[in-house]
Amino acid sequence: MYVANTTGGLMLQTMLYLANHTSRAAVNTLVDLPPAPKSDINEVKCFGVYGCFPINGPWNTVTRSINVHPQKPSEIEPHFTLHTRRALDQPKYLDLNDPDSIQGMGMDPKGKIFLLVHGYLESGEIPWMWDMAKALLAHEPEGRAAVVLIDWGGGASPPYVQAVANIRLVGAITAHVVHMLYEELRLPNLDNVHIIGHSLGAHLSGYAGYHLQHDFGLKPARITGLDPAAPLFTDTDPIVRLDKTDAHFVDIVHTDANPLMKGGLGINMRLGHVDFFPNGGFDNPGCNKKFQDVVKKKTLFLTMQEFLGCNHIRSQQYFTESIGSQCPFLGITCDSFESFKDTKCTSCEEPGHTCLRMGYHSQEDYQEQVDLGQLQQGDSPGVFYLWTGDSKPFCRLHYRITVRVSGHDESTLHGGEVGILSIQLHDALVKKAGKRERAATDMMKFSQKAMYFEPGYEYKALVAGRNLRQPEYATVNWEYPTSILNPLTWRILSAPRIYLEYILIEVMESSDIYLKLCPQHEGAILTGAENVLRSSYCKD
Repeated sequence: MYVANTTGGLMLQTMLYLANHTSRAAVNTLVDLPPAPKSDINEVKCFGVYGCFPINGPWNTVTRSINVHPQKPSEIEPHFTLHTRRALDQPKYLDLNDPDSIQGMGMDPKGKIFLLVHGYLESGEIPWMWDMAKALLAHEPEGRAAVVLIDWGGGASPPYVQAVANIRLVGAITAHVVHMLYEELRLPNLDNVHIIGHSLGAHLSGYAGYHLQHDFGLKPARITGLDPAAPLFTDTDPIVRLDKTDAHFVDIVHTDANPLMKGGLGINMRLGHVDFFPNGGFDNPGCNKKFQDVVKKKTLFLTMQEFLGCNHIRSQQYFTESIGSQCPFLGITCDSFESFKDTKCTSCEEPGHTCLRMGYHSQEDYQEQVDLGQLQQGDSPGVFYLWTGDSKPFCRLHYRITVRVSGHDESTLHGGEVGILSIQLHDALVKKAGKRERAATDMMKFSQKAMYFEPGYEYKALVAGRNLRQPEYATVNWEYPTSILNPLTWRILSAPRIYLEYILIEVMESSDIYLKLCPQHEGAILTGAENVLRSSYCKD
């Protein structure tokens, strides 16, 4: 048996597999599936030109009990499918035994080459790969880019430990495919090669980068790890997992870094030159839905994946959206997620903080920081944090909000209050489809839980909101927590209220936006009322 079989994360994956096999015979086959055949720990298995694969040393440790070799290439049957924008619906298959065919596939030697790799229990037909491929081809100059979908589904089935072993061989085969493209297209280097892998596919990408260097003396420009798998990779030697030596630039998006026993599937380690932890790297907004609220997908498997593996697949969704989005997915370095939540890291201009876009554009931003002398090539500036939304489009801006509670006599006499303040920003009127419309953010909570506001004091928060071009005014809601069991919270003679002097609105992504908004006559912000704050209401 494989060691992590009882963890919440791998039980989740098995449920996904069961959901995709509706016949009783298929279910019985899975349940009765024998463990992967064990090998002598000192045995080394070789697969011709792809090399030899030991399973001792760093491949088998106290925390990584794995004693199986990869299956044969004929059993895994990896496929490499080429797509270009000019022949989007006419895929071509890359064959290591037919390198001459590359010349007739319409690849531009000067264009970027993307290789996409799926994870455990998936195949090359999984929708996220096709969605990402289309987004990449649409974003790059027409006809220049090529996308290769790597399908190793024949080796991605249970038991998990066998799939973990198989990605070592598929990584080596991938390196041979990239080298074939390098030779046939007469590329000067691999500066246009970008490998993007999800979950186990992230570590497979790392093996490809390793073999390119050690077998061919070539180093890919970039590897992106989308929530790299944790089981059997946490706290392992760098040779066992994806790490920043596998490419010139390695970026990681962590979205399911909860402990395994809580169902987390992604690794909670810094692996790359830059590591992004949106929403702290776990418990992403929108991932706490009940099953009946999940949008039904084409298959039961995809529906179950959305429900049970929501955090894990957010990394794919964020990256795909980042390719062509006008919203930047901006992350900022901070010493911890707690410090980020406590608004200790809110400005890209402050010394000691670095800001980079998460996703497709992170390498471009990183190189710009190097060119400006802010970073040295190869530096790992720290962990990047950011907020996202709960539904597509996921990208949000980071609004720095300062709230000052009024210190005038009426506010002081009323005293401090406990509650939740929510703010909605409204854009200037714009013409859209012949009509004048006004955009707005969601109602942004200043704090998730009720907090105490005292007259004469300022309070700060960093909240996520939709992108507005010209925020003009705000509506504010005051939510007063009441309990029928607690007489101290009862309000009989007056509506719950708080008195604000002003709120300041700044945006981490842009220094051009600065708003000071005030209630009219420093009046009370009442529960259940539309409280409008404008710049024109401010005294100065």
